[in-house]
Amino acid sequence: MGSSQSTLSDQHVFQSGQGQIGFNLMNSLQQSPESDKTRERLASLDVQKRVADELQRLQNKEDQVSKITDEQIAKESMDDHQIDRSSVTRSISTLSQKLRDQSGSAGQSEAVKQAEAAVVRCLRLNDRRPLDCWREVEEFKREVTQLESVFVNKVVGDV
Repeated sequence: MGSSQSTLSDQHVFQSGQGQIGFNLMNSLQQSPESDKTRERLASLDVQKRVADELQRLQNKEDQVSKITDEQIAKESMDDHQIDRSSVTRSISTLSQKLRDQSGSAGQSEAVKQAEAAVVRCLRLNDRRPLDCWREVEEFKREVTQLESVFVNKVVGDV
């Protein structure tokens, strides 16, 4: 039992469930210079080549679609910019004209002038302690903010 080594015979007999495989087929497979690994490698290389070709074809198609899409976007963008540019230019000229018309009224508010005079007076009285004038400064800021909002509403509200 195990004391003698197994010997391989030169003749192999393969059987399938239906019967024996033909002797000529088996002989041609045994005589073939290609091994299973070689056939597997060739099949793998063939599959890799097909995949690479398909990827290249898809990449070319994607590049074409991307190029066409970019051209369409550029064309639409140019059309939109021309419309936007002219309308923006008209809006700017309208706003500029309104600003020129109302440029003198920005400094005419009495409340702002009084608040500014109060800040100056407080700073002169408290020249060594300017932080004591915070109430006057806050009042000045509030008046300027109101004047700005009125001015912006006049200019932009009409557009």
